[in-house]
Amino acid sequence: MMGNILGTAALCLVGFALGGIPTSHIVASKKHIDLRSRGSGNLGATNLSRSLGPRLGILVGVLDILKGVLPPLVALAFFDLSRLSLLSIGMMTIAGHIYTPYLPSHRGGKGVATGAGVIAVLFPPTILFALFVFFSVAIVTRYISLASMSTYVLLIPYHSVMGRPVECANLAFLGLLSLLILSTHRENVKRLLHHTEPKFSFSAGKESV
Repeated sequence: MMGNILGTAALCLVGFALGGIPTSHIVASKKHIDLRSRGSGNLGATNLSRSLGPRLGILVGVLDILKGVLPPLVALAFFDLSRLSLLSIGMMTIAGHIYTPYLPSHRGGKGVATGAGVIAVLFPPTILFALFVFFSVAIVTRYISLASMSTYVLLIPYHSVMGRPVECANLAFLGLLSLLILSTHRENVKRLLHHTEPKFSFSAGKESV
């Protein structure tokens, strides 16, 4: 029991540290650009794509997904932990991405890509539904922010219907995660309501109002 608690705590710390690596900030800094002063100021793949092009945006997106994949995957593969422990490790990894410990402001990304990596490991059947919702909303509306928020909010009713067995811990995790994603997109919500949110152009990797 004590071993499981210590193992969970250690992996939570590892997840937070790994999730907190500001990949977009590192990549942009190599180009002598401070991403915090560009576009939305967010340290995420979408803002990087807007500033430096889609290729680097995709690279950072993949790296951010991998940050979410590795801690829970290692926990599943090498440790005999409870479902609650696995969910805690996943949540700490996402929290590290959002509240990075490596920058003075502690402002990281919005948790979308890293959250997707965690979902892919801990909710494997659900990731296909998440990808379908995300790309459907993104293609139809061209609002990446709306696609991101819609995806995470809809994971809750989807898992409630399709998840068997439905566990309270899973629903609590998805509920907390959706609230986190909505919280990190507060400014996007305001812009959507005022019709000033930039639209993403898939052909050019740019955004336009």
